[in-house]
Amino acid sequence: MDCGKNAKISLHSKVWHGGVNQLGGVFINGRPLPHVVRQHIVELAHRGVRPCEISRRLRVSHGCVSKILARYNETGSIRPGVIGGSKPKVATPRVVQMILHLKQTNPTMFAWEIRERLLLERVCDRDSVPSISSINR
Repeated sequence: MDCGKNAKISLHSKVWHGGVNQLGGVFINGRPLPHVVRQHIVELAHRGVRPCEISRRLRVSHGCVSKILARYNETGSIRPGVIGGSKPKVATPRVVQMILHLKQTNPTMFAWEIRERLLLERVCDRDSVPSISSINR
């Protein structure tokens, strides 16, 4: 049986397009991790289990564990991001003005510092703050 990245495994006459990761965990490329597994990742982290150990126990890649924990720490949500579609525009005229003002007054300011200032001065909240790449544009 092929256990490569895009293995096609026949299960009861249905074809399953997925794979087995290096830890032996099963995944479907491009699909989010099941909610139950996401919940288990956060619960283990709350108990003090390190991300590398969570990764081994649940057979989920370290990158995936880190990404889920980072999102949880930032937003409090374990839900996956939206696949496809467009994101709501966060660069409102007020936000753009503030970014331009900060860049003019301090040209050496990093984008992550601008992001923090937008949050600190309540120009944006955690859901509406522009990404670092969008600030750099």
